[in-house]
Amino acid sequence: MAARWDRIFDGPRLSDANLALLVQIQHEAKQYEQIVECLEAALRAGRVVPWLYDVLALEMKLAGRPADDVARVLQSRLDFGAGGVPQMLITAAMLSRFEAWEQALTLLRDGAQLNPENPELWLLARSIADKSGDQEWRVWSRCGVLQHVWDTNWQKDHDEALKVLTDIANALDKAGKSPEAEAIRSRQLEARRVDLQISLKWVGAADLDLIVRDPQGAECSFRRRITPTYGRLVREDGTASSKLAPAETHAEIFLQPKALNGKYEFSVRFVVGKVTTGTAIVEVIQNGGTPAETRETKTIRLGEQDVSLSTEIKQGRWDKTAKP
Repeated sequence: MAARWDRIFDGPRLSDANLALLVQIQHEAKQYEQIVECLEAALRAGRVVPWLYDVLALEMKLAGRPADDVARVLQSRLDFGAGGVPQMLITAAMLSRFEAWEQALTLLRDGAQLNPENPELWLLARSIADKSGDQEWRVWSRCGVLQHVWDTNWQKDHDEALKVLTDIANALDKAGKSPEAEAIRSRQLEARRVDLQISLKWVGAADLDLIVRDPQGAECSFRRRITPTYGRLVREDGTASSKLAPAETHAEIFLQPKALNGKYEFSVRFVVGKVTTGTAIVEVIQNGGTPAETRETKTIRLGEQDVSLSTEIKQGRWDKTAKP
């Protein structure tokens, strides 16, 4: 059998997509030993794709191969794994096709340790967690969405995450598991906690820029939307249209989930267009989502010069020695 697979891989190149399909068909037929021989032949032929080692280890376990052999394959995956988080996403998606939910989600959890600010990771984790039906993974992935997903559709993704977490907690209450329900609600609140939020809001066919500098001097603006301490700038528009209309409302929002202690300086820059009333509203929220939340709102008049403001953070949660 091994010789036959060697001949296949010595012949015309089998595409990565077709190799994945072949392995999936064999997996569904529970031909685990054949998959092992197929993938081992692929390795001998120098065919290395991101998911190969993880799938090979999975199939070796199902085929009853010795634990030491499985361990060697997993070690090879670690040696090969210089591709970082993008490679992990490919592998997790492939493992999901084989319904290896636990392995896929564990891999994504490892990826989140390397780069928690990758929204694709959390959205993929959400999808796989739902397929697995595992409550803990569903909670973990939704909390990750609330903390780290701030792309174009962030509001929709956040609303979905909140609904799922609320539904899970309510179901636990009905099952007489109130302590577990409260634990999930606490995790939800922690995931939504934001040390500092600065919002710039205006109405009219105009473009304004919010520029924020943190205590270390890192700048966050439309040119650089995320800082080394994971402060980020997001944009909200009143309609889905790409053309500005006088009746539309707009906002640029700076979010720093775990802030540095010290002064955050920020400025508002009028770029082009016409703002209704010639003013904009700036709102600063500290300790958002906690009993200590404070809000300060100010109306500013726009002109040729930037409007400069600042706010002081005294109880920031950023730890310079660790990622958030």
